Amino acid sequence: MALYKRPNSKFWWMKFYFGGSLVQQSTKVANRRDALTIEAAFRHELALGRIGIKIKKDFPTFEQSVNDFLEWSAVRKGATACKRHRFSAIALRKYFGKTKVDRIKAKDVEGFISWRFKQPSIKTGGTISRESVNHELRVFKMIFNRLIELGTVSSTPARFIKQLPENERKFHVITPLQEKAYLLACPPILSEVAVIMIETGMRPKEVFTLKAEKVFFEKGYLQITDSKTPSSNRKVHFTPKVKSILQRRMEKFSEGWLFPKKDVSGNPRYSSMHFWHLPVVKKLKFDFDLYDCRHTFATRAIERGIDLITLAALLGHKDTKMLSRYVHPSEEMKADAMRKMFLAKAV
Repeated sequence: MALYKRPNSKFWWMKFYFGGSLVQQSTKVANRRDALTIEAAFRHELALGRIGIKIKKDFPTFEQSVNDFLEWSAVRKGATACKRHRFSAIALRKYFGKTKVDRIKAKDVEGFISWRFKQPSIKTGGTISRESVNHELRVFKMIFNRLIELGTVSSTPARFIKQLPENERKFHVITPLQEKAYLLACPPILSEVAVIMIETGMRPKEVFTLKAEKVFFEKGYLQITDSKTPSSNRKVHFTPKVKSILQRRMEKFSEGWLFPKKDVSGNPRYSSMHFWHLPVVKKLKFDFDLYDCRHTFATRAIERGIDLITLAALLGHKDTKMLSRYVHPSEEMKADAMRKMFLAKAV
């Protein structure tokens, strides 16, 4: 019979093999004679089949769980969503790696958050944003929700971890004068991207990933097929300005990417756009992001009488809920609305 005491424990433990399986557990008594009696009784009960051996569950590592989740995401959520999940999982893999999922606790998730803010942004190399960390936390919770569905674990260690408060960025509607100055100061490729965004409301990535075979001049539109959500995959009807830019691009690149995916340094152009944009706005002393070209399109559309349902479709939203983030009424619009209210009341 094998009895032993663990360091810092007053109880005797029994350890032996039965039927090829290891039995190792506490007798919960401090007296050795009592422990021997308990061990003998336990062996007797095992022999009679009255009790079974508790086999320890083999939990997967976090790395294995991520791989399983991404396979599930590709089938259930689609290629675009899976691509976002895969990107958000990069830092999670690095931190939790080969840790067994049952060993990950709430304090470990808090540790990840602290560690993450010491790491550079994967996209820009600069300081990581709260928004990015929140995306990663959401994917972490999705991975554990998947494990709960499979019966691997019973709860998520991030259950009581709240999303970080995000810095509310002030969106900017570009004035015609700012637009003109910005386009003149931009590198040609960035100028073309900005014009397409202002004229159509497309996202920066939708412009940079546009392919020649998705442009139909005879029908007057281009087709977006690989955007961030299913509703974002849409037909975008282009204006004369946009048509002119696309025709010039088609002369250079008759097939494949209209905005080649790699620059001279071998970096994706979509990731480099911030490095082109920032020096221009700094020189001009403007305070707006390239994405504000999309907000400018939305605001101008409302000013010109486009209804909300149509605008949501143009921007690639499934409904009008998101429009409050995109449309920013000018003081002139608000003053005009009050004039209309006054005239209606006078009648």
